[in-house]
Amino acid sequence: MTILESLATTVTSPVKLYSRAQVRTAVNDGVTMAVDEAHVSSYADRFAWAVTAVMTLLDAPSARWADVKNRHYQPSSDVVAADDEAPQYTREQVSQAVNNGVDLAVEKERRGYADDLDNLVVNAALTLLDDPDADFYKVATECYSESPRVIRSWL
Repeated sequence: MTILESLATTVTSPVKLYSRAQVRTAVNDGVTMAVDEAHVSSYADRFAWAVTAVMTLLDAPSARWADVKNRHYQPSSDVVAADDEAPQYTREQVSQAVNNGVDLAVEKERRGYADDLDNLVVNAALTLLDDPDADFYKVATECYSESPRVIRSWL
């Protein structure tokens, strides 16, 4: 395919955009899937910080840890942002926010490297973004090319 053909394909193909609400749901559901499979508490700080970091970096990709902490400690509100349902993020933007958010939380809160459970959260969230009905079997086979039993053994 030539560059011109590639450009024409890109121009004529609509880019799928995701809303903040869709991303939040996918990340929360990804955490739920991971903790269910690992049999750990979803209330662990590791997940709360990761979710906050992802959502912060979604809106401000160059945000620093201080920005994540400020958002984390803000009182939660039941008020939904006016643009919460507006499709505005590309898959690439979401992928960057999810990957960088989990990595940032690991680095700042646990002073280490992302482990298999962190990686499962990322893969589950991104799979659920594209397919909200995906299950652990789909995540295991599509993201890891392994059986769910093998993936569980890593957790």
